[in-house]
Amino acid sequence: MRFVLTCLLVLLPASPALAELDSFGLGTGRDGALSVTTEGRVLNTATPLTDLAVAGARDVPVQSVSGFTAGGLVLLHQSGGSAEAVVASDGGTLALRRMGHWELARVEAVSASPPTLRLTEPLAQAYTAPGAQAVTVPEYTNVLVGSGGSVVPRPWDGRSGGIVAFLATGTVTNQGLISAQGMGFRGGEFANHTERFGCTDLDVPPEAGGAYKGEGLRVGRFGTAAGRGSVAGEGGGGNCHNAGGGGGGNGGRGGVGGRTSEADLARDVGGLGGAPAQYSLVEKFVFGSGGGAGEGNDDLGSGGGAGGGAVLIRARAISGTGRFTVDGQAAEHTPGDDGAGGGGAGGVLILRAQESLGCGSAKAGGGNGGDVTYPDWLLGPGGGGGGGGMLLQGVTVSCPGSVPGGSAGTVATADGGTHGAGVGTEGFVEEYLTAYRTPTMPAVISPVSGAVGLPHRPRFEGRADPGVRVLVFVDGVERVQVGSGADGLFVAGIPAQQPPLDIGTHTVHVVTESLGAYSEPSEPVSFSVAATLEDGGVVVEPILVIPQDGETVGTTPLFAGVAPNGLTVGIEVDNGPEVIIPVDGAGRFRYQWPAETPLSPGPHFVTVHSHNEAGLSGPYSQPSRFESQAEADGGTSGDAGTSGDAGTSGDAGTSGQDAGTQPGDGGTQVPEDGWPVLVVPEEGEVVDSTPLFAGAATAGATVVIEVDGSEVATVTADDTGAFRYQVPRERALPVGAHSVAAQEHLVTSSQAPARSRSTGFEVRGPAALDVGCGCGASPVGVVGSWALLVGLAGLSRRRRG
Repeated sequence: MRFVLTCLLVLLPASPALAELDSFGLGTGRDGALSVTTEGRVLNTATPLTDLAVAGARDVPVQSVSGFTAGGLVLLHQSGGSAEAVVASDGGTLALRRMGHWELARVEAVSASPPTLRLTEPLAQAYTAPGAQAVTVPEYTNVLVGSGGSVVPRPWDGRSGGIVAFLATGTVTNQGLISAQGMGFRGGEFANHTERFGCTDLDVPPEAGGAYKGEGLRVGRFGTAAGRGSVAGEGGGGNCHNAGGGGGGNGGRGGVGGRTSEADLARDVGGLGGAPAQYSLVEKFVFGSGGGAGEGNDDLGSGGGAGGGAVLIRARAISGTGRFTVDGQAAEHTPGDDGAGGGGAGGVLILRAQESLGCGSAKAGGGNGGDVTYPDWLLGPGGGGGGGGMLLQGVTVSCPGSVPGGSAGTVATADGGTHGAGVGTEGFVEEYLTAYRTPTMPAVISPVSGAVGLPHRPRFEGRADPGVRVLVFVDGVERVQVGSGADGLFVAGIPAQQPPLDIGTHTVHVVTESLGAYSEPSEPVSFSVAATLEDGGVVVEPILVIPQDGETVGTTPLFAGVAPNGLTVGIEVDNGPEVIIPVDGAGRFRYQWPAETPLSPGPHFVTVHSHNEAGLSGPYSQPSRFESQAEADGGTSGDAGTSGDAGTSGDAGTSGQDAGTQPGDGGTQVPEDGWPVLVVPEEGEVVDSTPLFAGAATAGATVVIEVDGSEVATVTADDTGAFRYQVPRERALPVGAHSVAAQEHLVTSSQAPARSRSTGFEVRGPAALDVGCGCGASPVGVVGSWALLVGLAGLSRRRRG
C-alpha cells in the first residue's frame, strides 16, 4: 500500500495584491476641524477619469490632479456609462449592472504628466470613461455648519461633480444646510422649432418635433437625444405640438409629461417618466435623472429640472437642527403657449453615525413638473420627478426623512388639471438602528499555515464577528461568500460551479462586511493542494541523489534518486521538456542523459517531481545546480564522481543545499521498502574499483555503508535525505563480485537500525569498463538494467508555474 503524508512542508506565505475594500471607517481626522459660516461652501474636488481603470489597478488616469494630494482619500464612482450598463427588467425597473458602484481609496502619489492618481492599494472594481469620476474626501475631526452656512458640491457637468462626501472622527453639527439639490443629472434643455403634428416615435429629433430628453445613466447623450422615450432613467422630452416633458427617475418613477395641444388632438405623447432603479445604498448609489424638456414652437416652453446629486457623510455622531437635502430640481413654468419640462428626480442621501443621528430634516424628493401658465389653451405641463434614496444609520435616529415624488405640473385654463401629466412616485429609505462601525479583523483557523495535501476543493474555517458577511479570497481572488454564526465561526468551500484549485501552493484570506463596512483583511494563510493517490496518499517531492548540488559532471550525466510514493518521475533540465521515467518497487529512479543530445558545457540545473496514477504532478524539488564539462581523453573531465570530502565519516558527502526540507512534525514520507534506499550502484552493475555508493534515508540520519557484510564508512544524510560515499583509492575494492547495503541509525529512535536491500555489483579492471557516467559506475553490462527505462522517456510537458 501507499503511505499518507504525515509531515508538513514549510511553505513561504505569499502576499497577494489585496484590493482595499472600505475599511476606512470614520477616517483619520487628518484635515482637522471644519467650521462653515458662509453659503455655498464646496469641500470636494472632482475630476473625470480619462480612460479605463481595471479592477486590480493602482494607477487611475484622470483629467486633472489639481486639488488631489498624496495621503488623501478619494472616492471613485461610476456615475454613468453606456446603455449596456443598465438593464430594464420586466417590471419596468432598471437593474444597475456596471453602474453606481463606488469605493474609497488612499492616494499614494500624484503625477501631473500624464495626470494620474497612484493608489496605495489596488482597485476593487473597474471604472470606465466617460462616466466615472474621482472625488476628494476630506477627513475631519469635528464639523460645524452654522445657521447661515451651507455645504454644496460643484454641479455635475456631464463628466464629474454632484457629490458632497466627507468623514469625521467626531461630531457633525448641522445648524444650516448640507445640500446637493439639483446637482445631479441635467434636465433636457428647451429648444424651439417649427410647428409639428402627429409625432409618435420614442426617438424623434428636434427638427421633426421632438424635445430633448433629460440626462440619465447613459452619459454622453445629453443635448443630442430627443423624443418621448426613456431608456436609462431620464425623463423623455415632449413629442410634437406643446407636449410636456417627463419627470426623471431614481428610487421612484418619474411622471409622464402632459399631452399635446388641442390643435394636435391632445394626443398622449408627452415625455415618458424615467423608470426607477433597483439597488441598495449599502452597495451603490446614482444621481437623480433629469426631466425632459417641453415641446415648443413659440420659444416660450421650459426645459427639464436637474436631478439631485449625492451626499455621503460618516461620523461618530450627527446632530443639529439643520437640513440635509438632495431634492430634484423643479422645472420652470412656461410663460406662454408651449409645453413645460419635467421635474428632476431626487438624488441620494447617506448619513451614517457610530452613535446617534439627529437632524432637523432630511429629504430626497423629486422636483415638481413645470406648469403651463397660458390661460387660453390646453397645453402639456411637465411630469413630476421620482423620489430619490436615503440611508440613515445610527444607534438612535431622530432625523425626519422623506423621499416624495414631485407633483405634476398644471395648466392655467378655467377647468385646471394636469392635462395628462403624471406625478412622480415615492423613492426609498433604508434605516438601520445600529452603530456604523468596521468589523474587527477576522482570522482563518483552518487550514493552518503551511498545510499540505489539501483537496482541490478545500474546506476553510475561521472566526469573525457574529452575523457578518465573510468574503473568502483564494490567491487574491474572491471565491465565495458565507455568513458567520452567532458564535462568530464560519465554514466555506469552493462552490461546485467554480473550477477546483490547481495543484500547488495557494493562499487564503478573508474579509468581513457589515452594511457596507469592511474589516481589514485577515493574515494570509498558505497551503498546498497536492496530487493524491488512489488510496488517499499525497504525492511528495522526490529526493535527487545524483548529481549533487554544485557537482561537475560530463555532458551526458546520470540523474538518479528516490521517489517515496510516486508512480513515475518527471525530470526537467533548465526548465526544458519533461522526461518521464518509471519508479521501481523500492522507489528508485535513474535516467542517463542520451549521448545523441549531450548537454552544452557550462552551468545547468535540474528539478524532479513525481506523478500519481493519473499523471498529475506533485511538488517540484528545489533546483539542483551542476556544471557540465566536455569529456577529455576518453573520460569525464574533472573528478565527477567525488564531492568535497566524500569518503570521510561524519558529514562527508552532505550536500550544502537547503532544498527539500521536511520539518513539519518531524515525520518523513517513506517508500514501500522503508529507509534507507541504495540508488547507486544498481543490481548487477559493473563498476571500477572506487565506486560511488549513494542513496536516500531519513534526513539527518546516520548511515552505515557495508560492503560484503563489513562496515566501510559512516556518513550523514543531508537535509533532503540524500547520502553519498565515494570509495577512496587507498581503499579500492578488488576485482570480482561484491554486495553493498546501508543501515540507518536514528538518534531519537530506540528501534533497531533499518537496513536497505543488498545490492550485488561487480568490480572489473579498467579494460572491461566503458566510459563512465560521471558517478563512478558504468552504465552498461546488465541485461534488463535501468537502461531499458530510457525507452520510456520523451513524453514532453512543460513545468507548471
